[in-house]
Amino acid sequence: MGFSLIRGKALRVTKLDGCGNRVLGPQSVVVTDGFTTVAYTANTTQGDAISVTNAAGKECVSDTPPPEFTGYTVNLTFCQVEPYLFTLLTGQEVVLSADGTSAVGIDIDTEVSLDGTGFALETWSSVPTGACAGGAQSYGYLLLPFLQGGILGDFTVENAAITFTVQGAITKDGNAWGVGTYDVVLDDTDTPGPLNTALSTTNHLHLELTQVAPPAPDGVEPLGVPATSAVAGTPGSYLPTNSYGRANLTAMTGLTASPTTAWTTGQYVTMLDGNKAHWTSSAWAAGAA
Repeated sequence: MGFSLIRGKALRVTKLDGCGNRVLGPQSVVVTDGFTTVAYTANTTQGDAISVTNAAGKECVSDTPPPEFTGYTVNLTFCQVEPYLFTLLTGQEVVLSADGTSAVGIDIDTEVSLDGTGFALETWSSVPTGACAGGAQSYGYLLLPFLQGGILGDFTVENAAITFTVQGAITKDGNAWGVGTYDVVLDDTDTPGPLNTALSTTNHLHLELTQVAPPAPDGVEPLGVPATSAVAGTPGSYLPTNSYGRANLTAMTGLTASPTTAWTTGQYVTMLDGNKAHWTSSAWAAGAA
């Protein structure tokens, strides 16, 4: 059955690393409806055409290869400034309030490299009521599982609404999305769950009609849960499963170490600020043991 898509409902951005893996953390997901457009541009390459003429000047060999799809470039336009969303899209740093409890802006720095960051983009659209399946409201679901390279683009301050564009993000091969971690489609028992089939690592766009409603536009959200303990290793890990560490060395206070004896040479865990920490047998210290 064919279906039509109309109007954007919501979008969700999930933080990824440079290899397309989800990055657990307290500000790793943003859901918003504060956007005006999401523009997808297909990128292609054209192979070399071959043309040979014979001695009489007539064409005797002619071959023009079909274009090859290489991915999408995505440009997003927003009518709201959501600092954590912009930092997920561009890799730039948020500006925090004086007490450090809330994001109040974003910095744009030429020293920031986008090689080690990425994001996944999900968007939902409405469908005309005629496309309702079995009387249930349906939605269009579009997923780009791995993008890199978003840049905050041109904007104008004037006697009008100011919109902000994030431009130039490009889809990449090598996504690690699988079926995802969110409930976005119905399974064979009509229960909301992740995708029914895992994406290939070369998938750049997934489009599906779904009866699972888009998430509420609640802004920044955690991905995973706060860790209760840190396990020594090279690198170490956090428990429980699907948990993330503390923001920095100061915040490590109170986190249980495993083992509780001094960690051996080279062992550490990585904190959310990217730095390493190890357990001395009595306190957390900077760097590897």
